[in-house]
Amino acid sequence: MFEKLKIMFPFLGKNKKKHNGSNSLLSFDLFYQLSYMSTIATSGVPRDKIFERAAELKCTSAEYFKRVELARKRLKYDYARACRAVGEPLRETEVKGLLLRFSSSLISGEPESEFLTREADSRAEDYQNEYGRALEAMKMWTDAYVSLILAAILVVVIGIVSTMIWKIETSLIIAMAFVAVSTTAVGVWLIWLVSPKEKTVLSWPGSKAQKTTARFFKPVLVVAIIVGAFFLLTGQNTGIALLIIAAITYPIGHIMSKDDKRIASLDNELGTFLHSLGGVCTALGTTVNAALGRLDLNSINVLRSGVKNLHTRLNAGIRPRLSWSKFVDETGSELSHRSVGMFYDAIEVGGSAGVAGQHASMYANRLALLRARRRTVSGPFRWLVVVMHTAVIVILVFITEIIVAFGNMVAQAQNSLPKSPGGPSINALSSFNLSGLEIMQHMVLPLVIIFTIANAIVPALAEGGTRYKILSNLGITATISGLCLIILPKAAGMLFNSVAQF
Repeated sequence: MFEKLKIMFPFLGKNKKKHNGSNSLLSFDLFYQLSYMSTIATSGVPRDKIFERAAELKCTSAEYFKRVELARKRLKYDYARACRAVGEPLRETEVKGLLLRFSSSLISGEPESEFLTREADSRAEDYQNEYGRALEAMKMWTDAYVSLILAAILVVVIGIVSTMIWKIETSLIIAMAFVAVSTTAVGVWLIWLVSPKEKTVLSWPGSKAQKTTARFFKPVLVVAIIVGAFFLLTGQNTGIALLIIAAITYPIGHIMSKDDKRIASLDNELGTFLHSLGGVCTALGTTVNAALGRLDLNSINVLRSGVKNLHTRLNAGIRPRLSWSKFVDETGSELSHRSVGMFYDAIEVGGSAGVAGQHASMYANRLALLRARRRTVSGPFRWLVVVMHTAVIVILVFITEIIVAFGNMVAQAQNSLPKSPGGPSINALSSFNLSGLEIMQHMVLPLVIIFTIANAIVPALAEGGTRYKILSNLGITATISGLCLIILPKAAGMLFNSVAQF
């Protein structure tokens, strides 16, 4: 049977390769998929409408229900047989188990609403447990990341100090720098691996801040790259380049960081709004538009202006779907897009506004609470990374400059000594490796840049949300690195000039 399906639908045979990139979001999307389907099913719509709307969702898990629809239409299977035919060959155990259980439920004659409500509740519990485990792992690995970076800088410092003790081979110096870079890369990858995968902002520019960022992001990125390349190629002070790059990138990152905080506050109010709206509609037996006018907006703050705009559009006669779509765009929140979508679609097919509001609010509240827990971990970690980055760059640059200045003093002392035939030279009394120190000094700048970028990416990975927050973090870390590269060499020079006067 599966061979027949592969002939008609070639993509079935490519399941593993095709979905590897999206498997990270599968658990998050499956929670939404089941919540949506259970909300639609409680409206009493026919079975085919449930599957059709499930297949139209914009999420990774909807692909499997598209296959069920294709199997039913092209192979003339009933839904029970189509679910089994699609589910049996799958490697994704969660989806496979769901489709096989759905098939058995359809064969037994159980109502779809009962099955989907039970599965949605079960999936919600599983997702909360998975999210909690991911947060615990992320909490441990954020601490481990700090240890990894400190270990990496310790390796580099040992390499720098070792040049004063023995003539270290060039390959060993390069290996030490490679260990530092590899350790940092592993730390970034581990944070990405253990952090919960979810979408918090819309896939398209919705809010004003998102539209502004989408408009200026590419020009800002091009200018930052040009500035960095110019300073590197001309050999000018890289610290100034980092300060310029920070000044260019930080405004966009700051705008999106503020927008991300606004979305977090909005998501916290979304469940209350949908539940209240559905309750007013049921209590008064009126339409959603009329209920919006009777709704008490004192319980919401961030959503208040958006709700008023929605009510104004509906009163002006604008199509309801377009008005709700504009409301979602103004929020800029993926949670708003999904929960409002299931609420509106359930009402559109004739479902109860009260039941739809209850289901949508439960979905929104669960995710909002989980994300609040995530912020309690990622918020302190972000500032810990900033403090650690400052310490790491100060240690790396200052120690290097101190030892370079000391090495220069040794070289000057060697050159100032009178050269007598057969007499001892300063090289005979000192093992200072000036050539190795010069190599290490050239490697400090790339290491500073790598630490600057890595420490900008890691907090954004831990916190989640929009990827543009990396620019805000980059503005902070680049400013710290730039100031260190400008100030610390002068401070080290002043220190040794004062010593030389004695």
